[in-house]
Amino acid sequence: MSVRSIFRRIGTAVVVLVMLSGGALVVWNVFGQGPYGDSCHISLGCKSFLCVHHAVSGDSQVISDGRCTKSCDRDEDCGTAAKCVVLGEAARDDLPPFGKPERACLLAR
Repeated sequence: MSVRSIFRRIGTAVVVLVMLSGGALVVWNVFGQGPYGDSCHISLGCKSFLCVHHAVSGDSQVISDGRCTKSCDRDEDCGTAAKCVVLGEAARDDLPPFGKPERACLLAR
């Protein structure tokens, strides 16, 4: 085998791996991530990439099971079981470092 054929095989293997990785990401985005309101452990598990481990109890935000959330402007954006609130520091710490919304839907207890 010549050096050229070795590099050609390595190049082919790299292209195939990139294509398979791209296909896996598409499958993950279509079937693997939960919609708004679904349970989650990390933000990658949500289609919105926002998994928060807090809920609203009265006027305070309390620790809760993880739920996929979304940004909002008013309570009507959140549906019947959630409220649109300004996120506290602890709730903001649940979210990824970039693109944190000021307001998000939290489950109301």
